[in-house]
Amino acid sequence: MDILDYIATFLYPPRCPLCRHYLPNIGSWCSKCMDSTVQAHVVAIDRWDYQNFNRIWALGRYHGVLRRLIIQLKYGGRKSTLPYLGSFIETAIKNIELPEDIDIVICVPLHQKRLKERGFNQTELIFKKWLAKKHFKCENNLKRIFFTQAQYKLRRQERLKNLQNAFSLKEGMTVSGKNCLLLDDIYTTGATLSACAKVLKRHGAAKIYGLVLATDAE
Repeated sequence: MDILDYIATFLYPPRCPLCRHYLPNIGSWCSKCMDSTVQAHVVAIDRWDYQNFNRIWALGRYHGVLRRLIIQLKYGGRKSTLPYLGSFIETAIKNIELPEDIDIVICVPLHQKRLKERGFNQTELIFKKWLAKKHFKCENNLKRIFFTQAQYKLRRQERLKNLQNAFSLKEGMTVSGKNCLLLDDIYTTGATLSACAKVLKRHGAAKIYGLVLATDAE
């Protein structure tokens, strides 16, 4: 712990993000709170995505404390949530069996306008600690070429239409014959992951897996 962290911890003692009990380390959760928040599971793939995905996993549900932490980061710019999300991922990911044949890890990209507004790609930040621990490098193979309206107010068909041709493979990049892991923060209808997967498949990707922090899909 450096001096700035020490001072911050002294002035603002870390608390569990759920029950708010004081804890010794930044990013720590009460074991009971962590256990109740971790809900790692396989996401049901819609029939029109069977040809695109081999499997999709979610680490938790998009409600309660997990939803609050994501919103605080994504729309409030509060990077202080990252240690808690990092600890959550490290614990939750032990409950799923990721394949060992992953060649490329790709974070769902933001449009440059959205990236400029927000200042960061929240998915890259959320999974950064885990990626480093696994010695995965997040490849920026995809780019978002159209600035689309916010997805959260739209139904699935509207989302699919909104995202039509929104992504493309970057020039000079190749995914041919590669097994890809797509990362995103939230899975609602799956339209965003689906749009990305279609581009990867069109360019010859072999297997495509998806991993998201949270989902509110049934």
